[in-house]
Amino acid sequence: MTVQKTFPALGTVNTLFLRGSDAMETTEEAKAYILSLEQSLSVFRPDSEVSVLNRQKGGRTVPLREETMRILEESVRCGELTEGAFDITAGPLSMIWKKAIRERRLPDPKEIRKRKRLVGYRELRIDPERGTASLHRTGQSVDFGGIAKGWAADRLAELLGKHDIEEALLNLGGTVLVCGGEREIGIRDPFDKAGRIMGTLKLRNGFAVTSGSYEQGFTAGGIRYHHIIDPRTGFPAGSGLCSVTLTGDQNAAELDALATAAIILGEEKTLPILRERGIEGIFVRDDGQVFVTTGLAERFRLQPESVKSVS
Repeated sequence: MTVQKTFPALGTVNTLFLRGSDAMETTEEAKAYILSLEQSLSVFRPDSEVSVLNRQKGGRTVPLREETMRILEESVRCGELTEGAFDITAGPLSMIWKKAIRERRLPDPKEIRKRKRLVGYRELRIDPERGTASLHRTGQSVDFGGIAKGWAADRLAELLGKHDIEEALLNLGGTVLVCGGEREIGIRDPFDKAGRIMGTLKLRNGFAVTSGSYEQGFTAGGIRYHHIIDPRTGFPAGSGLCSVTLTGDQNAAELDALATAAIILGEEKTLPILRERGIEGIFVRDDGQVFVTTGLAERFRLQPESVKSVS
């Protein structure tokens, strides 16, 4: 049996393609899980756990589900791994830049400095034994937008392993999971407004996560401002990268966080982290150059430009 389902959740469009005797049951379970995760983690739902946490005055603890606690812990670990380039508490900055993009005008510099002082994942207090968390100061907030889809992909991979599924291709808005064979997936051209692909990647039993600065932004004074904010400066990332795709066979949550952090850090600072963790990547610079790590040189095909490998 082959089943395909498409639905909105986690701020994106999710497409599930499964083949196997348990395809229908597994698809429904996968959809239900994604929707339940959104209910807990969405900052746009006033009744979500994260919204309740963000509304508390500084220091007040909030009881959280075990899974939400685990995502918080993973987010803090990724913050440490990237030296703060990925910061789960960057919500105050993201909010003013989202407004700036909508209105196509720069935020007040004083407001940026004020919001920047509220950012700092080390001020997130997590108590696993009691199952509670709190934010140190009033006005701080967390936003799982940079890790939730990866976390969901990890849990869906576990779900597939419990059912009779021969083949699966799950696309959670740029976070892709392939199981039971090899698939050729498209990598979007960040310079093409129509959303055409710049190349294809052969992916077998693993994850591919893409993060890009091309989806939201505006230009002012000859400078383009986008939605991926460097929590260390308070301004959109300026590393020279506009798109990053990372691949691995485990921990899609980490891939999700690292893909965002890579846009902020740039490939020179990102590559050592990837090598240490056995992660491969495709980097697209603002000037149009495309670089791939050596492990993807034979699996990635760029059209029509040539590929330059990075060791």
